[in-house]
Amino acid sequence: MANTNKFKTLATAAEVISNSFTNANTDTALISTNTILLSELAHLKTAIGNKFYAELKTQNNVGDFPTVGGLTLANQALMDDFLIRTLSWFARFEVINEVQSNSTSMGIVNNIDEFSTVIDPSELNVYKQDTYRKAEIYLQDMLGFLNDSDNSADYPTYTANAPCNNSTYKNHGMIMYDSIYSRPIRNYNSWKDFCPEC
Repeated sequence: MANTNKFKTLATAAEVISNSFTNANTDTALISTNTILLSELAHLKTAIGNKFYAELKTQNNVGDFPTVGGLTLANQALMDDFLIRTLSWFARFEVINEVQSNSTSMGIVNNIDEFSTVIDPSELNVYKQDTYRKAEIYLQDMLGFLNDSDNSADYPTYTANAPCNNSTYKNHGMIMYDSIYSRPIRNYNSWKDFCPEC
């Protein structure tokens, strides 16, 4: 797999703000390219698989559809209708701490002006959990679209290399593992149905 970290991100800071922030006047400087890349690596790459992620990054780096070598029509539609919105909410989740606080040579300081106050840690936690919940909803919607059998021909790289549903997620501070429910398992009934002597 090529080093896709050097390619441009799948969403811009302006797209992150327009898709996930209430205040459209949020400073784009708060959302660095590294934060968006971190969001891609932490939340998107594992969900869609390494090869499909690399395909999207490579095509996006060249240009939008119909640029030669750029995004295919199907990948452009995926980006426009699902991926940019999903990535925007994950980027918002990753940037929340930096919006509230900043690390300086004097330590960590709160970003407040004369008309605002710092929220307490429990309120910040609720805000972050809600942001993450929304990002997960958009991600599941996108994965549902990609996994639909009607779309398999449009996304052959994803279909051939889709990650298994070994999903791990955080729910109210607890790490949840769903692999035992999402994989087909052999139980007594499946053995009985295929056992001629039973």
